[in-house]
Amino acid sequence: MDSTVANAAYGANSFLILCLFVFGLILAILWILVPFAVFGIKGLLRRIARSLEAIEKQNVDLLAAWRDTPRDYARPAESVVYRDVRADGTVVREERIVPPPR
Repeated sequence: MDSTVANAAYGANSFLILCLFVFGLILAILWILVPFAVFGIKGLLRRIARSLEAIEKQNVDLLAAWRDTPRDYARPAESVVYRDVRADGTVVREERIVPPPR
């Protein structure tokens, strides 16, 4: 009976040590890989920042154009300009003509 309890305790202790070893191994691998992941994200973050700067410039341009245009509140604007920024930073411009109300 005593040998059964001792074998169970030894087995549980071995299992705990094995679990700690596996956890430590996974932690060591992550400790090595995380800095490379952070540096890999830098380019993506820079691209997002450039896109946000382009959007901010577009908003400033649209606000300035809106302030400078005379208003005729009886009818809507006749053309609407849409701008979009591609992933590489180029600005795409599209203009749509809105028909006047009847």
